[in-house]
Order: sequence, then structure tokens, then C-alpha cells
Amino acid sequence: MATQTDTSRTMRIGAPRIEHHGERVRLIADVDLGGGDVRPLWAEVDACYGQYLCAERSDAFLIGLLHYAMCNHYDVVCEAPVTAEILLRLRTILIPILVYNSRAMHETQIDAPVATAPIPSAGAVGTGLSCGVDSLHAIKSQLSCPIPGFSLTHLCNFDVGAFWRRDKPDETSVRQAQWSRNHAKACAKELGLPLLTLDSNLVGLLRQDHGIVNIYSNLFAILALQRLWRAYFVASLGCGMAGFSVVDAEHIDSAHYDMILLDCCSTSTLNLCVEAAALTRVEKIRDLADWPLAQQFLHVCVRAVGPNCGTCLKCLRTLIILDALGKLDDFGQAFDIAFYKAHRKRNLRWCYEQTFVAGGDEMTATAYTLLKDEIPWYVRLGVRVRFLVRPFYHAFFRSRLFNRPFEAIERWRRRIVGDYTREELSR
Repeated sequence: MATQTDTSRTMRIGAPRIEHHGERVRLIADVDLGGGDVRPLWAEVDACYGQYLCAERSDAFLIGLLHYAMCNHYDVVCEAPVTAEILLRLRTILIPILVYNSRAMHETQIDAPVATAPIPSAGAVGTGLSCGVDSLHAIKSQLSCPIPGFSLTHLCNFDVGAFWRRDKPDETSVRQAQWSRNHAKACAKELGLPLLTLDSNLVGLLRQDHGIVNIYSNLFAILALQRLWRAYFVASLGCGMAGFSVVDAEHIDSAHYDMILLDCCSTSTLNLCVEAAALTRVEKIRDLADWPLAQQFLHVCVRAVGPNCGTCLKCLRTLIILDALGKLDDFGQAFDIAFYKAHRKRNLRWCYEQTFVAGGDEMTATAYTLLKDEIPWYVRLGVRVRFLVRPFYHAFFRSRLFNRPFEAIERWRRRIVGDYTREELSR
């Protein structure tokens, strides 16, 4: 449990306001970190969605900044009201749970007016569209929801930090973000659903790690458009229930406890749901494998500006799972299948390694159980031997025995060029 101290500071979130910037509309609030450090935090959408921005509540800004406040020992004061259900659950559920299971998080106190009246909603149902496995699975599952009123009406592409490098996006990140958005637009057009795009400076404002705060960042975008939604489905991480954790939340991906976080941010007019929380990545890919849209638009790459590179961690993991399911050839539009097959032995060795390396990719290790009969015995033996001798290998090359000849050579070099100090020469 985190030890509470009296060293907390105060973060003040100003009343949100709406500004028009040509064909885009911004929801802005000034964030005062104390000592005259005031920074504008904004979310920006197309003008046609400006009417759905929620300026009468601080909900979006409070949630977007909560993780930062808890990790940096801030209490929060909001000028505009916070929805009663959200404030109650933050105070009694989310914050106490995170603090109890953390060694560093502060039990942030929230001082804000309370709003009990429901926010009017346009009744839309949305989910994100990144074209990744989790995203496409959520879309496929919710396109025709058997529960009336919960079928998808909108797809969303939020630029809230995924392509940022701490304080700002570099040139490559900008091109990646633009390519990803254009790819999402093409996919949305194929699905026949509108794509809502939102941009924000949330992650760059305070240099947060998007890999940790991504659920908070997406909730910031969702709650900024609180007037639009009746329900919103957030794609699960793909680890199954084994991935659920609230331990040391200052360091882990917030998707590991998304069920708690989304429940605490739901209101009487907005249902926030985790899609397929119990499914693993292998199970999700199995569900998508026969869907033509996934075969065409699946994009998981974290390295290339453009189509999947086929060699990064996410590409390799996905290809190996497709290989295990016997569905490789169906995804020729999304991946270079010929390249993968040409290097299949190396890829299977990498898959096997994930069962041994500390912190290996759990999702790939799951696929190994389906491919183990195709990995030759000598490949397994080679991997086992390498992991067995690796500690001794590194220890030898750091040892005095290995380095002594190089030290002797360096002494002769310094003597020849006169690079010795007086003290060294007198020894």
C-alpha cells in the first residue's frame, strides 16, 4: 500500500470552453499546475461534431489527468461540475483500489461542484477504429448487436498519444498517424459507417507515457463528446482474464484494469463497456480469420509508415498466430506472406524462444502450443542450450580473464604514444 504524505500539490482545472478554428472545433480547459504553470488542454473535432462537445462538465479533463495527478502527488480542484456518478466511484472505488495496490500513487483528493442532472445524449453507439486485432474484433462483434439500441452507429479514430514521442510527435510519427487515419477512413467507408476523428494534446501536455495511460486518454476523448454517446465499446487488451491487474498501476498498461476504470466513468446516460474482456488474442484472431474485411484491412505494425512490415513484434506475433490457425494465405492483402514463409524456420524459432525468455511475449507463447509439433527438435535444443549458456557467456566477456589481453594492448599503445600520466609511469 502506498504511504501517504502531506507533500501533495494542487492541480486546478478551469471551466471548459469551446473555440472554433476554421472547420474544426476545440473543447479547451486551462490546467494550472501551480507556480504560474498554466497549460491549455484541448480536444478537437470536425465542426459537424462540435455540438456534441461537453463544455458544462469537467468529467473529460478530470479523467484524462487523473493518472498523472496520482503519480505526481496532486490533489485536483475543478471549476466546472463533475457528474455525480463519476465523482462517487472515483472517490470510493477507483482511487482507493489503485492506492492500496501501489507503492507510489497518491490518494488524490477531488474538490469539485457536483452535477446530478443527466447529460442529454444523441443516442449514438461507438467504438475505436485503428484496424488492429482488438479494434476489428470489437467492430465485428457489435455491428449487429442482438440487444436493441446497441448496434454500432459510429467509428472513431482518436489521436490522443499513440503516435506521440513523449512531448511531441516527430516527422515519422506524423506520417504514421496520417497513414493510419487514411487507412481507417478507407475501412470505415467499406463498412458504411461514419468515422469521427479527434485530435488532442493530452499526452504531450504533461509528457505522459501513452502505453500506460491509453485508457485514460481514450476516456478523455469519449467524455469530451459525452453529448453524442449512448454507449461506447472499448476493445480489450487480448490477454483474457489472466491479464487483469491493478498492482503498481503507475507502471502498467491501464488496459489491465479497464473493466474497473470504464465502470467508474459510466453515467446514467453513457454506458462504457469492455468488448471481449475474457478472450485472448489467439481467440480474437480466430474469430476474425474468415472475415473478408479483416483480411483486407488488418494493420498491426508499429514500425512502418504504410502496410505491415512483417518483422516487428506485433507483425510477427500476428503472423505466427495466423500460421498456427492455418489462415496465412487468406491475409495476403495485409501481409507479405511469401516473405514470412521464406523465413518460417527463423520465425518458429523466435516463437519458441518466447516461452523461455524472461518477459517473453505471452500472446506468441500461446500460439506455440498450436505449432510445437512443427518446430524441429534441433531448433528446440539450440534455443535451450543458448539460454542455458548465455549467463556464462556474458559473464566471461565481462571477466578479467577475457579483458586482460586487451588491457595489455592498451598499455603498450599508451606507452608508444606517450599517453601515460607521471603517476602511472612511476609504478
